[in-house]
Amino acid sequence: MGFNIEPYAPCPCGSGKKYKFCCYLKKEESPAKGGDYSFLKLPSVNANSVYTSLIDSPEDLRLFKEGLRLMKNYEFNAAIPLFRKVSASSREFYSPDNNLALCLFATGRLDEAIKVQNESIEHTLLPNPFGLCNLSTFHYIKGDEIRSRRFLDMAIETEMPSEDACVKVCEVLARFQLHQKILDFVNTTEYENDPNVSFYTGIAAANLDDRKRARADLERVPLGYHKAAMARRYLDHLRDNTTPHTVSGDWPYLLLYEICPRGMIVNSCESEINDWMSRPVMVDVCEAMLNDSVEEVKSVTGILSGLKHPDATKLLWKIVKGSYGPDKLRMEALNILKMNGDIGKMENVEVLLDGEKRKINVVCTCLNSEFRFGEELPPKLNKKYIRAIKSMQKKNPDWEAAEKKLLAVINEVPDFYPAKYNYAITLLKRGLMDIAEPVIREIVENFPEYLFARSTLLQILLADNRVDEAEELITSLPGIEETHSDAMAVWMTGQSIYYEHLEDYEKAADYSQQAYDLAPHLPAVQRLWESYQ
Repeated sequence: MGFNIEPYAPCPCGSGKKYKFCCYLKKEESPAKGGDYSFLKLPSVNANSVYTSLIDSPEDLRLFKEGLRLMKNYEFNAAIPLFRKVSASSREFYSPDNNLALCLFATGRLDEAIKVQNESIEHTLLPNPFGLCNLSTFHYIKGDEIRSRRFLDMAIETEMPSEDACVKVCEVLARFQLHQKILDFVNTTEYENDPNVSFYTGIAAANLDDRKRARADLERVPLGYHKAAMARRYLDHLRDNTTPHTVSGDWPYLLLYEICPRGMIVNSCESEINDWMSRPVMVDVCEAMLNDSVEEVKSVTGILSGLKHPDATKLLWKIVKGSYGPDKLRMEALNILKMNGDIGKMENVEVLLDGEKRKINVVCTCLNSEFRFGEELPPKLNKKYIRAIKSMQKKNPDWEAAEKKLLAVINEVPDFYPAKYNYAITLLKRGLMDIAEPVIREIVENFPEYLFARSTLLQILLADNRVDEAEELITSLPGIEETHSDAMAVWMTGQSIYYEHLEDYEKAADYSQQAYDLAPHLPAVQRLWESYQ
């Protein structure tokens, strides 16, 4: 669930800066039309290299250049047959194959892209580090990290024919966060001072805390570079002796659309959902989404909850133990770790909440829609109880009559606390709060899994503006092994009302959403949820 942010409000990422001067600037770096594919930075050597002499005919050269034009306009399907034709008649010229593979990749045909690029590497004797880096990227996105690293190692050992090839190697090294390797590799080439290469060496130096070199290198990045805005933002941090506020506390190289084009995920994920959920690139996408903006916490944590790669657990722990983003991001991550069994049943976890570190006793509660509260009543008495409850659900209930019916049940089975709770509700409906509150408190103390009572007590306290007692009621919730999902939803509703009372409408809306996700059929839950839509 997204939310609107005032430009001069504190940035929700937690950096302490105003939104306009923090995450809003990251939005300015997001690509416009066709931006899902802006990672496809075409090698300049393709159109104006000595290698073009390897194209056998003027017509093939025309088709090749037309393919590049279509590619730059994101018309990948139209470019594919042109590159295929040039490739078929000019086998030694690898650039048509590189670009054909990128077009196939951009349109979601990953296996075909790998096949084309492999055949190209086999058929040409020319050094093609750009193509090897394509293979490294393709295999990484496919989930084969071993092959990906192997092709990256081969690319590093290959002669660099151009600055673009050097940049491409740096890009793949950046994907693996190999900061020192970027500096060592560039030192072996003749492109150390190239402005576009300096983007990567500058960020590598920043990640290694060599701020002097980072600043010198990033100052060489030209305004025309496709990530010049990112370089300028990093230079501001270096001049101010600050660091970017990110999930991992690092200086990212790649923007979201460079990690994996959305079109690739959309085109492939539906048929290969389980496979995608096990790939490391999906963890990278989630982290980049958060670094890009904290406005869509729910969508990111929704993806993270389904990921199977071990790096997903590492990222969740970074979120929980870090300071990035709003409190609800940390709590969502904590809940996912809890559900996945990565936190002990009664483990204490230190989490930043409301600006200070707190130890939270993590409780793993099983939600069961078949869970029964209280002992099983004899059949005749159970019918009496059900009739009493149904009478309370009428349009204009007779609360005194319902009270008498419930007392009849309680007299026969004094320990049947659901009847006691509903008896207290009849008292509340008649304005007898002083009598009702002790009854509800007794149930809360003795039967913590009966969250209906705790939620009602919370609302009694808020109605009387006893905020300190309300906070204590929330924080003192003991470990509950199992309860009914409706009871948990009602408890979430109570907490939504608590935060609304505190005028923290963001948290109130979040708890309302959680309640609705659990029990949309409950009228009280539905009404509260609708009020935040």
